[in-house]
Amino acid sequence: MMRLLLLAFALVATAACAQEPVAVEEGATGTPARTMAITIDDLPVGRGHSLAHQQRVTRDLLAQIASADVPVIGFVNEGKLHVDDQRDARVDLLRQWVAAGHPLGNHTYGHPSLFNTPLADYQADVIRGEPITRALLAERGDSLRYFRHPYLNTGPDLATKQAVESWLGGRGYTIAPVTHDNAEYLYALAYDEAAGDDSLRARIADAYLDYMDETAVYYEALSCQLFGREIAGILLLHANALNADHLGRLAARFRARGYAFTTLDEALEDPAYASEDTYAGRAGMSWLQRWAITRGVGLTPEPTPHDWILALTSS
Repeated sequence: MMRLLLLAFALVATAACAQEPVAVEEGATGTPARTMAITIDDLPVGRGHSLAHQQRVTRDLLAQIASADVPVIGFVNEGKLHVDDQRDARVDLLRQWVAAGHPLGNHTYGHPSLFNTPLADYQADVIRGEPITRALLAERGDSLRYFRHPYLNTGPDLATKQAVESWLGGRGYTIAPVTHDNAEYLYALAYDEAAGDDSLRARIADAYLDYMDETAVYYEALSCQLFGREIAGILLLHANALNADHLGRLAARFRARGYAFTTLDEALEDPAYASEDTYAGRAGMSWLQRWAITRGVGLTPEPTPHDWILALTSS
């Protein structure tokens, strides 16, 4: 019932926008009605795992990205690289991203939440997360320009939020926002735990794609409500086995919704990203939701993962 109510809300809100975009045909010309930048957090691979697992995920995820022909940017936790006798092999995982032509951003060293981390400690963790990524980018003539807050938490209060934003800007960073937030990480956890059960993994992957469709409907509608149009989207994903096996299918779902894929640089050219954002607090959330809160616009609940996914990941 909740899913039906969310869909009804989204359809009403979307009516304020232009006619529903159609799928982008190969070779089509003109400006697409919908655009999306893909950002991938927790490089080299989320939630630890063995080196062999990380090598498999990196190889297959990069292959999925290449096959789907989508630009992406990866956000790095350098703390995951410093494992005895594996450092060089783990750094090579990032080198593969750079060699494939993908930019990298800083996601801190140890993935702390700004909500409960002292400002000085957070700043130190940002700096500690720079050197390897910066050096790898420099090898191809690029620089470290983007920062993504862990958990999308931008601070416990407005003063801390503004202090961090000013400090990051002084270090040459642009904060990478997100419009299409989601609980993909729960589907990825269920997928990891179902390793060896191909039937269950297939069911999880299908549910993941359906869920991501639902979140797209929700954020498209919220964008229409706030801006009277669908702004350039920025999608949050993570480096995990689920996407290493199914990112191509996910890209196809978005293309079927009328999306063309763009870079983060290009997405941020949308003037909507200059909108005032005064939200601070415990919850990390989409920038669309932050702008709504800033403007005093009421929010409906975002789509939740399937109940059986929640049951699989609750133990």
